[in-house]
Amino acid sequence: MSVDKVLDIAKTITTLKIKLQQSKETLSKTMLITPKHKSIAQIFKPNFGENS
Repeated sequence: MSVDKVLDIAKTITTLKIKLQQSKETLSKTMLITPKHKSIAQIFKPNFGENS
């Protein structure tokens, strides 16, 4: 898949960030809903780009 196509798909992905009032902790959730979103899901994993 081309870089331009990946970027076009990534622009449509939403990430929700919620700050908990009591603990001040911030929770984050990336919404990968469509099949196109799921096709690039690996780039949203915390260890993406690390050498194994």
